[in-house]
Amino acid sequence: MQHQPPQHTPLLLNRLLSLKDVSPLVLLLDTPKQTAKYFLLEFIHRNKEGSVPGLQIIFLSFETPAGSLDWIGCSSLQFVSCHHLPHKSIHDKVISLLRSDQKSLILVDSLADVAAADLVTFITPLIRPSSTLVAISHLPLPGHIALPTPSYAPSATTQLLYLATTIIKLFPSPEIDIDEDDQASDTFLLPLGSNSAQCRLEFLHRRKSGRAVQGGFKFDFTTHTLTFIPTSTTAGDSGGSTEQGDDALLKDLTTFNLGTTEKQRIARDNVELPYLKAQQGDMTGTVVGGAIVYEFEKEDDYDEEDPYEDPF
Repeated sequence: MQHQPPQHTPLLLNRLLSLKDVSPLVLLLDTPKQTAKYFLLEFIHRNKEGSVPGLQIIFLSFETPAGSLDWIGCSSLQFVSCHHLPHKSIHDKVISLLRSDQKSLILVDSLADVAAADLVTFITPLIRPSSTLVAISHLPLPGHIALPTPSYAPSATTQLLYLATTIIKLFPSPEIDIDEDDQASDTFLLPLGSNSAQCRLEFLHRRKSGRAVQGGFKFDFTTHTLTFIPTSTTAGDSGGSTEQGDDALLKDLTTFNLGTTEKQRIARDNVELPYLKAQQGDMTGTVVGGAIVYEFEKEDDYDEEDPYEDPF
């Protein structure tokens, strides 16, 4: 995993919010104790008229009532009510609104109405080279019993975590007092001050190279500010940043230098890993996992007619 300098992490998140950096699928994970709606609305606030020329903003609503977003004052916002609509109709509506030559921001207020088996087929048509898809996924309650699924099929959350290029998990503000015994139990409690406009979040962004950048923040929707949580103040807390210099980890391990210069680190970050054909899957998109892809070369001495000769 890539360790990004702490001062770069807040800049990266702000650039993602302003659509200056590309992230095809931004996944917001929330709970009944802290909604992600405020952070979803922050995307609208930062990309209103004039910030990104010609930007189209499409809001796909499964839970939000029509007209409830008028107070934001975004005239370019196009509201689509998806309640009881089949996925094909939703895709057709989005395609009719999109202009291929314009940048677009597609917001989904909840993926709870989409069955786990249909998640990939629902999300894939909404991801385009010139668009950013931001979707909210509600995490299950403690003690929740999921519907029975085949043992080989991943859960809905697992699929989303695999597909997302940016993952943001939201928590109640640290000022909200929750008893440790109650927090450790499976009992669902909703403390006073939950779902506030001020909250804490964990941020993870995957680069094209496959490396990831993580960080912890405090978010305030009322002032539209993000406050980075330094590593020193979040030691042992999963909400803090995991950024740490490689040179500090390698110091005094050997008699020779294992560190890298800033120029070498930048070059390493820009390296794109080769496409793994073994993860491509079959014609239906199903990935078996652990597949071995081997192409024979002229130098390989292999007799296809010999049943006892197996190249593997």
